[in-house]
Amino acid sequence: MRDFLNGILTFIVATSLTDDEFDTVQSTITIYDQSTYDDLARILQSRESVSVYQDRLLNFYLAKGVDVAPKSTAKSNILIGSVLS
Repeated sequence: MRDFLNGILTFIVATSLTDDEFDTVQSTITIYDQSTYDDLARILQSRESVSVYQDRLLNFYLAKGVDVAPKSTAKSNILIGSVLS
């Protein structure tokens, strides 16, 4: 299972699973489905800079022909780029 998930992460150019991350995986069957998507999306959400990887993960599953419900990524209320007066 770990090799399967790491293969997906490698394809979307994300780092492999750590032992702690793999311990949170709930899927047991190595297929492209909502369950494996949810596991990877949850793991990517816990990492920094998730928006690019979440998009890549979603597009990867869609390219495989799997209709998954996208994981909502939390938005930040931090404003960047405003002029200081």
